[in-house]
Amino acid sequence: MIARSSASRRRQFLTREVVVAAGRRVAESEGIEGLTIRRVAAELGAAPMAIYRHVEDKRALILALLDDVAKGLPPLPGDEGTPQERLVTAFAGLDAYLARHVWVVEILRQGEWFAPRATLMFTWALDRFGDLGLDDHRATDAYLQLWWYVLGHLSYLPAATPERRGSREELLASAAEDPERIHRVFRAFDHETAFLTGLRALVDALARPGRD
Repeated sequence: MIARSSASRRRQFLTREVVVAAGRRVAESEGIEGLTIRRVAAELGAAPMAIYRHVEDKRALILALLDDVAKGLPPLPGDEGTPQERLVTAFAGLDAYLARHVWVVEILRQGEWFAPRATLMFTWALDRFGDLGLDDHRATDAYLQLWWYVLGHLSYLPAATPERRGSREELLASAAEDPERIHRVFRAFDHETAFLTGLRALVDALARPGRD
């Protein structure tokens, strides 16, 4: 009997889960721009046509990746605390989780993609805003504003690295009438504290039933 090649053995054991896991490895190392069916096939030592048996195309692969990432979302808060406190906790947790998967932010910024599993958080947020007296229409509006706030923060994170922050500080100081004031502001600024302060303020504002 002729022994099968190692590539043939890998192809024999391909499953949708294996393909999705390989897609995540590619996306995490090369970004969404580097994610192609051919690249995933190479990651697995398989032919591209073997990948198509498990995902229809790149779009289907991306949706599967988003849903796979959504499996790891932190648990939603229980019944303790006010609805506002629980909303802050949930969206802060979402932000912290997605900050560890920057390639996902690249996808979500396009506005077209949505993980089916993420509907759980959406309906949970609608219920919390419902507890505060908002109907589903206004609760959806509130949810989207919180999501846009989180997405904006996640999009900004690459600029918050010490290297880029220092470069921006120097550039602003060089153009300011009072450079020392710029340096004082940057030294006192805490990125995460500012994010949480803004999140709490936004939740409180959105939670007011009488707001316009």
